[in-house]
Amino acid sequence: INAEYGRGKKLDLSKNQITMLPNNFVPLMAHLVKLDLSGNGLTELPANIGSLTLLIHLDLFNNGLSALPISVFELKKLAWLDLKENPELQFPPPDVVGLCRNDTECKNCATSVKEYLRKVNSEQESKKQKELEAKRAKKEALKRELRRLEELENMERRKIKQEEKAAEKARRRAEYEAAAANSDVKKSKEDKGHKTGINNSKIVTSQKDSLSSSSILSKLSLLVVMVAVLCGIVFREHVPCCAIKGAVLDGTILVADTLNPVLTSLNSQLLNTAPGLQKSLVSALDLVTELMGVCQDTLVLGYELALQEFTALSTYLQRGTGTL
Repeated sequence: INAEYGRGKKLDLSKNQITMLPNNFVPLMAHLVKLDLSGNGLTELPANIGSLTLLIHLDLFNNGLSALPISVFELKKLAWLDLKENPELQFPPPDVVGLCRNDTECKNCATSVKEYLRKVNSEQESKKQKELEAKRAKKEALKRELRRLEELENMERRKIKQEEKAAEKARRRAEYEAAAANSDVKKSKEDKGHKTGINNSKIVTSQKDSLSSSSILSKLSLLVVMVAVLCGIVFREHVPCCAIKGAVLDGTILVADTLNPVLTSLNSQLLNTAPGLQKSLVSALDLVTELMGVCQDTLVLGYELALQEFTALSTYLQRGTGTL
């Protein structure tokens, strides 16, 4: 199609065995008022044919069209349309197209086809709008679902963090309690050791005091017995009175009877607190017994025999004192 044909308002392309129109046909022919395409083998028209807004007359007689473009309803000035002898035409349907046997029927055809295509287009647009709205709603629902899933994920993360914080707090509390328990045990052991040290110190002090008391009592006993022996010797040689000798002997026995309970009580106490010291006290008791025997022998046997016994007793006394 030459551009020069676009200068006119009418274009007759009938009986040219045209099967399809070029892509640039509509833009080049936008000024057309009448277009005759009858007697060709057209199977379809350009989808943008509705852009021929000035077109009034359109002849499509005797072609192979099966459907008209939906944009035909946009041909607002179209007043004449011939579609007969298109046996394959299904859209619009034959009852809408009519017979197109004269000008009146062709005018009715133009009106009814445009109205039908307008309704179809409206339905299609409505359907597209609904589909678009459905897609938009689906998209919004998907966004809401994504937000819900994100919120659930955030809640799960917060829950995990709270659980981790609680676990960390419990772990620190357990460590603190374990450290406090260890500190209490250590302190208890220290207090127990301190008390044990104090008790041991008291026991040692008691042993020392007992040892000191035992030593003093033993020495005192020795002193009393020695005095008694000396007195016995003096009375034996210089005081012949039997009554006085008996009194001295009785006094010596009284001293022994007085000291023995004291030493015996001390022996019982030391048996529980200081067994080693108790053994020394037993030796002291044995020594006192020997001393009292010597004292009695002195008063009875006389000076010579008493002197021999006293010498032996002194040796024994030195060993006993060393033991104490």
